Amino acid sequence: MESISQDGMSIKTNSSLPNSNEYTIRIHLPDTDVFVEASVKKIWELIDNRIDSSCNYGFVFTKLRSIDYRAISKLIELQTSKSQQTTTRRSNTERRIYSQTPTDSTRRKTDRRWSLPTYPLYINGRDIDTGVYEYFAYADKQISEPKATSEIMLQLKNGEMPPEASQYIYGRCCVGDEKYNSEALVAAKHAFKTYSLFPLSKRMKILDDIHKLLLKKKEELLQLFIAEGHPRKLGEWEFSGMIEAYTAEMISFYKSEVANTKKHQKKSSDLALLVRRPDGVICVSPPRNAAASNSLTGGLTLLGGNTLVVKPPLTLPIATIFLWRNVVDTALRMNGAPLGTLNIVVGNTAKFINQWINDPIVNDIIYFGESDRGLDIGKRIYSAGKKPILELSGKDIMLIWENSDLESAADSLADCFLGSTQICMVPKMALIHESIYDRFEQIFIEKVKKLKPGLPSDPDTCLSPVSKIGSFISFLEDSINKGAKLVYGAQRLNHKGMPDGKGVYIEPTVIKIDEDEKIYDFRCIKEEIFFPLLPLVKVSSKPNTYEHKSLAKNEIIFNKMADIVNKNPYGLRVSIWCSSDSRIRRFIREIHNCGLLRINCRHVDFSMYMATHGGTGKTGGPYGELNYFWQRATHLQGINIKR
Repeated sequence: MESISQDGMSIKTNSSLPNSNEYTIRIHLPDTDVFVEASVKKIWELIDNRIDSSCNYGFVFTKLRSIDYRAISKLIELQTSKSQQTTTRRSNTERRIYSQTPTDSTRRKTDRRWSLPTYPLYINGRDIDTGVYEYFAYADKQISEPKATSEIMLQLKNGEMPPEASQYIYGRCCVGDEKYNSEALVAAKHAFKTYSLFPLSKRMKILDDIHKLLLKKKEELLQLFIAEGHPRKLGEWEFSGMIEAYTAEMISFYKSEVANTKKHQKKSSDLALLVRRPDGVICVSPPRNAAASNSLTGGLTLLGGNTLVVKPPLTLPIATIFLWRNVVDTALRMNGAPLGTLNIVVGNTAKFINQWINDPIVNDIIYFGESDRGLDIGKRIYSAGKKPILELSGKDIMLIWENSDLESAADSLADCFLGSTQICMVPKMALIHESIYDRFEQIFIEKVKKLKPGLPSDPDTCLSPVSKIGSFISFLEDSINKGAKLVYGAQRLNHKGMPDGKGVYIEPTVIKIDEDEKIYDFRCIKEEIFFPLLPLVKVSSKPNTYEHKSLAKNEIIFNKMADIVNKNPYGLRVSIWCSSDSRIRRFIREIHNCGLLRINCRHVDFSMYMATHGGTGKTGGPYGELNYFWQRATHLQGINIKR
């Protein structure tokens, strides 16, 4: 609230209000539990489109009871600073929602002096403050000052506002329950009736505007990524994938695939049409790691004419909320999309997904997560007659053939330690031709030694705190016990790079495995790795028991490499470094177990016309493939016309 008088008030919001002249304002009376509701009429507005947080409005009161006048007078007397004032617009539905008592006592209390950003739910074109909050601390502070950060968080959850909170906390988000989720689904259903009829050109314009807004909001997004714990190098890489999927060239490619295909029968005047139809209401549940960048793949479903309910992860939701609210929703509003085309809810993931599975409104569910749980969820979705679109675990493989560009291959393989290997689409095992193994290992280790831990805000680091330190130790012990050799790393470190038994970082760790028939006994070979441990597999020309002994050495090595890749239970990305055209053709012909095959180019990069996600096996389930989300969330319809 900027100012208030007996006649009216002015407020400043971090987002524009929906088009209307009349609103209901809910005002908190400081130092009391009293809220005043007043009907107001908008008389002026000032919106700076360059800064989303600069939206100013002036109102006059239209309906006030006498008790309200007394309350307003008291509010004017007590008004001393902006941090002591709260003003929120509410529709009739929102007032009913807001008055309900939160169910989680650990998040129930609200400090009335809160001045840091609050990220509400977004349902049917309206921001909804549930009165139930989760607070989020800067990752830098959590790493460097864990005790002080914990104390600040505890005070906030107890309803206190420590004066130094802004140094540790970058925001809070509202938390909802199944009722909010249901309202979001209903809103998406109603919006679908209108949005599904939008012409393809308008839907393409929405994607183009998302691209422009992404560029405009890049630095704000990167700062939120860093606040959540992503090193800037990792954030820059994530952003490059986000922006690539929405370029003009990609949108034009999508159009060529989505647009009607017409065929005239030769011996008659019959016309045959092939049309892609939207599935309907799509629900998106991104992973806790890289939630914002992964979730944006769901935005491509808008091209097909679908409407959305997006559920950011409760653990780290703010960058995702910001992205969808300030980029995607802005693009939708710029192009006249109906309210409810996009809805954002935050709450218990298991409960929300269970609700999506059981609610007939939902058509498709895009789910990111760990394979075992994700495949089980996929079965339930399919059994409910809905379409599961799965993005699960990855076990990417890099192949390095003789006479390849070893320097470039080593640079590409070093990307495996982006975010301390806590990303699906990084190489998590390397198969190396025996003739160049020793030279490659030497080149690669020199590059690994340059990777240092640091706070996320440090522009020179690519390593993140490791969440599964226990699993790292277990996998490393399993590998050493079964004959692997520790080549480099394995120390636990603090953010300054010093050995520390309680450190949250792990030195990038490289092990060597001499390939033989027992290679599949190693957990690091057959299971997903989600910590900085990389096995280098030296592939030998020694024949296996099933190999014909008269085969040439390179043929034996090729067969082993192809066999390991095609037996991989996961199938996200595979990259190959090879200088022989004939051998490359063999790899292309015989390697099929992956969503994306990259040859002589950076493993983690993004390329024109190629989808950023998707894979086979435990990565995408039985229908797994390279995922064009606009395609997966539509269905093909044939139409015959007799003329």
